Amino acid sequence: MTNFRFYYFFAALLLLGVSQTEELYGQSQLGVVWDIPSNTDSANVQLQQFHELGVSILEIDTPPTREVWNQIDRLGFNVYGNLDINFPVTHTFSNPDSSLITHIENNATSYLSQPSVKAIGLFNYGSVYDPAFWESVTSFAEKIKQTKGIDLYHKSRSALVTDSSVVSFSIINIPVTPKNVYSLSLSAANTNNYLYYTPSDELKPFLKPFKNFVSAVDQSKNNTIFVDSGWLLMMVKTHPQFTEILQTLSSQSELIFPLPNETIPTPDNTVLPMVLLLLIWGSLALHYNTSPLYRKSLFRYFTAHKFFIDDIFKRLIRSPMPAVIIILQNALLLSTATYVVFSIFLTPIGQEAFFHHFPELSIAGNSPLSIFIWTFLLVLLISLSSIIWLYFSHKKIKSFTQIATVYAWPLQLNFLFCTAAITFFSTSESKSAALFTAFALLLFLLSYNFSALDIIRFARSKIKHLFKTAIPYTIIIAGILIWFSTNEQWMDVLTLALNLT
Repeated sequence: MTNFRFYYFFAALLLLGVSQTEELYGQSQLGVVWDIPSNTDSANVQLQQFHELGVSILEIDTPPTREVWNQIDRLGFNVYGNLDINFPVTHTFSNPDSSLITHIENNATSYLSQPSVKAIGLFNYGSVYDPAFWESVTSFAEKIKQTKGIDLYHKSRSALVTDSSVVSFSIINIPVTPKNVYSLSLSAANTNNYLYYTPSDELKPFLKPFKNFVSAVDQSKNNTIFVDSGWLLMMVKTHPQFTEILQTLSSQSELIFPLPNETIPTPDNTVLPMVLLLLIWGSLALHYNTSPLYRKSLFRYFTAHKFFIDDIFKRLIRSPMPAVIIILQNALLLSTATYVVFSIFLTPIGQEAFFHHFPELSIAGNSPLSIFIWTFLLVLLISLSSIIWLYFSHKKIKSFTQIATVYAWPLQLNFLFCTAAITFFSTSESKSAALFTAFALLLFLLSYNFSALDIIRFARSKIKHLFKTAIPYTIIIAGILIWFSTNEQWMDVLTLALNLT
């Protein structure tokens, strides 16, 4: 009897120890976000590679051919069928067009007919913080669930905002950048966590960021780690030892992760704004040094304003070049400042969401450079339009140079505002950078009114002159700003982009 109790006690301790070990070192599943090749043979070859690497889940955003489905079934993959609806806002589902409805019906029907499909992704990176958004999604979710009892999910940047009555789980996009690669902290609350490793472009060739990501994952829970198929195949080709790493990730409790000698890139604050700022200040120094007229007149607008305006209308300042140079400098300064603000407040995926809804703005891709170009062109257009408007509203004015000079001179204050904004950007002071950019934009918009008030004393009727210039201009600008701030669709897109942090 004593021996029996001893063996029973020993077995209990052993079982307890095993259960504690499993709790501390949970096993992860490996999933691939698969960009399906158009060639069936290539697709089947990749599927075989995924199978050998220990991949158990495939996420696809378009139904493949029958031959590929058969290969998926033979290899025993579980499939998550994504409907490929990216960056939706409330309006997307509350007022869907016929093409969206057809897209959802066709893809959902195709996915639901396949036994290997275990979940359907309703959308990617939507306005999940808005209750109205979830209400608009509900009807689509219910139709899919009525057809077949299947789990629904969405991709998100946050694990905190999910309507469990609509979706069963979410796949959380985890960006890994030079700034956070050594400080990743993943603390999801769910028992089963679905995490999508998304390294920045400069980190994609390196193994260490992935190791840090895996180490940050809570190993006491059953996790599913998703990676991009293109990245996975590139890493296997570049680093032969990565195959063994992935196999241990999904088959062993303790991860074996040998690393080559790698030097991770340091965080890059984007040197472009600082380079542009130095070039613009260099152009100011060159202009000051080579133009006696500009050198004599630089501060007179601010220190002897009345006499400066008199000199202009007596045509003592005849060259248009100083005004043209100042207007160009102002356009470059404002473009750089808006580039900075766009970069600060919108992450790469936020920028992608913004340009997804406004594709006509992405003339230089989904990057702040597109905003830089549009701001530059818009500032030049508004400046030219303002000068022409003022010229034709005043009969006594005989020269564009007079109006251009009066209009351009106050814009020189933007050297101070934009320099402050760009400097704060380089020191990661985002709020201060945004504040000084707002000051610069306000000064630019008010420059027309400053010019209208400067030339009013040369008009026969001051009231009539104001009704032809400053008053309608102010109404137009105010109307545009009110329209942007009250346009629900525009604000929904902007809010979505800002929340994708």
